[in-house]
Amino acid sequence: MYVTMMMTDQIPLELPPLLNGEVAMMPHLVNGETAQQVILVQVNPGETFTIRAEDGTLQCIQGPAEVPMMSPNGSIPPIHVPPGYISQVIEDSTGVRRVVVTPQSPECYPPSYSSAMSPTHHLPPYLTHHPHFIQNSHAAYYPPVTVPGDMPPQFFPQHHLPPTIYGEQEIIPLYGMSSYITREDQYSKPPHKKLKDRQIDRQNRLNSPPASLYKSSCTTVYNGYTKGHGGSGGGSSGGGGGSGGGPGIKKTERRARSSPKGNDTDLQEYELEVKKVQDILSGIEKPQVSNIQARAVVLSWAPPAGLSCGPHGGLSFPYSYEVALSDKGRDGKYKIIYSGEELGCNLKDLRPATDYHVRVYAMYNSVKGSCSEPVSFTTHSCAPECPFPPKLAHRSKSSLTLQWKAPIDNGSKITNYLLEWDEGKRNSGFRQCFFGSQKHCKLTKLCPAVGYTFRLAARNDIGTSGYSQEVVCYTLGNIPQMPSAPRLVRAGVTWVTLQWNKPEGCSPEEVITYTLEIQEDEHDNHFHPKYTGEDLTCTVKNLKRSTQYKFRLTASNMEGKSCPSEVLVCTTSPDRPGPPTRPLIRGPVTAHGFSVKWDPPKDNGGSEILKYLLEITDGNFEANQWEVAYSGSATEYVFTHLKPGTLYKLRACCISTGGHSQCSESLPVRTLRIAPRQCQPPRVSGRPKHKEVHLEWDVPESESGSEVSEYSVEMTEPEDLASEVYHGPELACTVGNLLPGTVYRFRVRALNDGGYGPYSDVSEITTAAGPPGQCKGPGISFTPDGRVLVCWESPESSGADISEYRLEWGEDEESLELIYHGPDTCFEIRDLLPAAQYCCRLQAFNPAGAGPYSELVLCQTPASAPDPISTLCVLENEPPTTHPDSPSVCLVLNWEEPCDNGSEILAYNIDFGDKSVTVGNTTSHVLRDLLPETTYRIRIQAINEIGAGPFSQFIKAKTRPLPPSPPRLECAAAGPQSLKLKWGDSNSKTHAAGDMAFTLQLEDRNKRFISIYRGPSHTYKVQRLAEFTCYSFRIQAASEAGEGPFSETYTFSTTKSVPPTLKAPRVTQLEGNSCEIFWETVPSMKGDPVSYVLQVLVGRESEYKQVYKGEEATFQISGLQSNTEYRFRVCACRRCLDTAQELSGAFSPSTAFALQRSEVLLTGDVASLGHPKMKSMMPTDEQFAALIVLGFATLSILFAFILQYFLMK
Repeated sequence: MYVTMMMTDQIPLELPPLLNGEVAMMPHLVNGETAQQVILVQVNPGETFTIRAEDGTLQCIQGPAEVPMMSPNGSIPPIHVPPGYISQVIEDSTGVRRVVVTPQSPECYPPSYSSAMSPTHHLPPYLTHHPHFIQNSHAAYYPPVTVPGDMPPQFFPQHHLPPTIYGEQEIIPLYGMSSYITREDQYSKPPHKKLKDRQIDRQNRLNSPPASLYKSSCTTVYNGYTKGHGGSGGGSSGGGGGSGGGPGIKKTERRARSSPKGNDTDLQEYELEVKKVQDILSGIEKPQVSNIQARAVVLSWAPPAGLSCGPHGGLSFPYSYEVALSDKGRDGKYKIIYSGEELGCNLKDLRPATDYHVRVYAMYNSVKGSCSEPVSFTTHSCAPECPFPPKLAHRSKSSLTLQWKAPIDNGSKITNYLLEWDEGKRNSGFRQCFFGSQKHCKLTKLCPAVGYTFRLAARNDIGTSGYSQEVVCYTLGNIPQMPSAPRLVRAGVTWVTLQWNKPEGCSPEEVITYTLEIQEDEHDNHFHPKYTGEDLTCTVKNLKRSTQYKFRLTASNMEGKSCPSEVLVCTTSPDRPGPPTRPLIRGPVTAHGFSVKWDPPKDNGGSEILKYLLEITDGNFEANQWEVAYSGSATEYVFTHLKPGTLYKLRACCISTGGHSQCSESLPVRTLRIAPRQCQPPRVSGRPKHKEVHLEWDVPESESGSEVSEYSVEMTEPEDLASEVYHGPELACTVGNLLPGTVYRFRVRALNDGGYGPYSDVSEITTAAGPPGQCKGPGISFTPDGRVLVCWESPESSGADISEYRLEWGEDEESLELIYHGPDTCFEIRDLLPAAQYCCRLQAFNPAGAGPYSELVLCQTPASAPDPISTLCVLENEPPTTHPDSPSVCLVLNWEEPCDNGSEILAYNIDFGDKSVTVGNTTSHVLRDLLPETTYRIRIQAINEIGAGPFSQFIKAKTRPLPPSPPRLECAAAGPQSLKLKWGDSNSKTHAAGDMAFTLQLEDRNKRFISIYRGPSHTYKVQRLAEFTCYSFRIQAASEAGEGPFSETYTFSTTKSVPPTLKAPRVTQLEGNSCEIFWETVPSMKGDPVSYVLQVLVGRESEYKQVYKGEEATFQISGLQSNTEYRFRVCACRRCLDTAQELSGAFSPSTAFALQRSEVLLTGDVASLGHPKMKSMMPTDEQFAALIVLGFATLSILFAFILQYFLMK
């Protein structure tokens, strides 16, 4: 259920469709100053909307309908939900509030409703007065809207509503008829016959819970009662009780389809059961009254006579009671004041000294009995009710006349009234000013224009009532004189404090109200009120700074208002100015000074700027010591005589009549530094090497004292080419990549914040001699006989002759090995692998050391014929799907691919016997068209572009014998549900017992064969078949030689089944010397009719005689003899229509019968006994056998314990 609320101007022209069970609240309608709200309740088809009015009556509206209701104070009416449901208020972004009614446990729903919108099931009316459902007993009124002009046309109700006012309404959403609305008015008047039938039919279809509800796995609470499994609330019980009703009420089932005749029968049974329950519930006695007080009384009653023991008698629904009260006499109108399961209640909030009549109803589920006899009682008298405040009848400057109305006396006449006042002293105690029986009082000798506070109480013979609300009454006075002009106490930036005196001629007790008026705009001559009160001082806030204002004062009392006072002109103080802008650098920054400029503040605070202060601080920012560098009216300043390379911070502020402004943001400025002086020439550290030298230098002098950040070293080569070889903060560097025995010139300079200094003088340095240079890569050539010739050239000598060369050779760089060292420039290599990758490198030596290795040279040797195949084998267990040929006439070869020696393998030659075949580049081949059980010698060789490689070694392989043929399949025995098949000869000497295996397959409905047996046996029984049905089979034989072919398809059919064995027949004695035999029936079997054969054994005869054969299940026999035992048995016979064959089943157990003159028959059949107590006295044969076995087992256990006891002793 949804309850939606929105404003009147937000009414949509077309409302969206509501969900099942929604209640939409419509917009506010504003009349005068009271905000009203229209609630539109949409009732869906099949639902009932119930409203409880202030007088206790209920009105039910059947859907579909739209019911408009009005809420005078805009509150949401109470929505009463059944147990297991909760209501939540949700407000969306548009301000629309929705009250959503949802279940607490969504997993326990009746199967006929969804968990999202589960209906609210039959809420009993007594729950509407239960404290759990009503939080506020005095709610607002919600009258229905009766004026169509107040609402749009689409909101007109579809059902006419009476124009009555519903006070304290309660909305009870029901999904059914109003049978649960138990008011005595509805029960006192019998409904119309058609209306009654319609109500019963609707109750059966809607109000009754679904049948599946009683079979649910979880317990669901509806109507305040618990419904669970059939064992607790849904199963049938003896005594005529049902699962969902009280004593004698049968549960009605919801049927989707039923005949009109069945519905009429169910309705008649339901009415009879309801009548029985109503008769029981109507027998309740009248209640007992005790502990009578002025406003409360205790009621108690006993349950109706004939109810079960215990609180509820163990039934699925508890009994409940309703108490009706009337204060209009015995035959007046009664209202329900209590509904619950207790046998007593406390009635409160009664009227004192009032006659009441009370009666009680008993209820069970939805059935309510007649009321009991009413019992009367009268509440006691008490003190009067609290009176209303006294009213002012007349006043003058010195007197007040008050009068009042008498309150309710509560059964005892009011004797006196007590009037108290505060004597015109505010916040003081009250004193008595009148005590008597009159309802008026005049007070004299009062002060003019003074307020007096009064309160009233009433007294009777029992006690005194509470005091009424306090009321203030004023005496007449004169209009105050014109007050003097207000005085300025203090003025601020946005406020002023004013003070004034009381006008002349006013007494201290007279209450004067002052109104302070202000004129804010010079162009506006009107004064506006700024303050109204009784204080003699006022602070006017939210004014403009440095602005002139005019004030005047007026005084007023109960008699009137005085003339305005003279005008006071005052001005607010100016505010302090804002900070100036951040200082900016104007022009270049030098080592000793710079120029700065700033702008005036955007806000001067309402007054002129008198002067500016420019503050400066040096690099000591931690101390934060600011010094004033300039003070004046100018907005720029030039700094001189500053320290070079120093960081300064600047900020500005200003001063006006409003005060000292805050400082602006600081500006950091650093003065320029002075470049360092000339450095000393660099010097060599240690001895020069052949490719590098290590240089050092000293720190130069600096006038500014700033540190050197970095150095730059310049080198000049022999070709007079200058380049920078070092750039960094260190005082030393290493210059590499030099030529051995060469003269180089070096110089250095320093850098700081002031820039680079001059270069130093030049230093000339000569490098030492070095090892030889890097050799070029050696040249490689191949000879026809497979050798490799390596040759190389001599590198640069670097000032010394080369003494030897070293040549390294290998397959990769990690496996290089020294293969030659000497002064020659050529070397020959032999015994290398064909088509292999090799690499080499060269190094030269002289007296100064070894030169660097040459670049790595790669080469590859020429290719050759393939290597011989090392692995050749025959696959024995190759699956038949890969090679469909029989292993008796083929061999599957497999081998590993040999090394191709640099040329891809193109084919293979296979020799077997006197034959040879050539296959492509593969590693397997099938030799076909071979002889069975024959041995072959096989070898293979590989071929590439270079030529054929050598043959592999010979291997021997033998083909398998031929697989066996399928045997003949025969049916050894056929049954109604099984077929026993056999095949072959189990005594055959051709194959041993474990050499042959068979596979039996059955054809299914999709014409596919499935294997049902695989093994060495020659027989198999196929079970779980349908009777008189044809099945197709095929068989296959398999041996070590492989699996043979499948046989042809064989078709066999099952037989027809015989009827089952019947239970022992039942025999019933008839009048005279006759009896009637009954037996169970067997349905027709596959369309074949079933007949029955009845046999009897008379006395001590040894053979049974057939006395009946036919399709009936009963037979009567007459002419029986007394004191003679007859035994009857019966069997079923199936008559096959297609074959005209008759199949007879086994006979049933026999039943003994003898004619007896007494009413109790002593027979062996339980079914033939007439009295229920004799059913268990004559056991059947199976029960008798079980008793014998149980007796023997008990004796065996007893003997075992005895033997064990004596042996242990």
